[in-house]
Amino acid sequence: MTAPASDLSVPPPRIAAPKTFIKEEERVQQLRHCLSVEALPGIVRTVGALVLLFGFPYTRLLGLTIHDVIVSGDAVELGIDGHSLRLPPKADQLLLEQRKASAERWIINQTASTTPWLFPGQEPARPIRSEYLGLLLRRHGFEGLASRNSARLALASDLPASVLADLTGTSISNATRWTGYARRDWLDYIASRTEI
Repeated sequence: MTAPASDLSVPPPRIAAPKTFIKEEERVQQLRHCLSVEALPGIVRTVGALVLLFGFPYTRLLGLTIHDVIVSGDAVELGIDGHSLRLPPKADQLLLEQRKASAERWIINQTASTTPWLFPGQEPARPIRSEYLGLLLRRHGFEGLASRNSARLALASDLPASVLADLTGTSISNATRWTGYARRDWLDYIASRTEI
């Protein structure tokens, strides 16, 4: 006799911990490279900086339009997943340059595309493909997954899960996993926030 299906319990699939990282010194060096080497293509510099700073996956960046780059006084913000993310100096200039180049291209191709992509592809109606973007970055010495993982780990070691989730636009469960990988006690952070 077989057990009824209602008695069966299927455990949730285990999510493997990330294994591909670069050293923190290398991440910082690559970020400086993105911010200062003008010979690199603008898209490589901009995407590289965003990945190395915030750990964004390419797919999240490819949905951005020129309207997601917001200038507010002296600040440049990136509107991503319903949040406004203020960019640090130099990275903000890269984003403004990328927005300008993409807006100029979109003006020429408006009849083919109603969406002004921040990272346009060969076809004006679509953003650049993530596979091509990854290849382009690798060609210039950037490892996408390792860079993203290292940036997320650096953020997770400095921020509690709820702040990390808001900042990176990821789920709270994903952010909690990352803070678990960083193994940080957040009591000091919470105490400092209550004093403000």
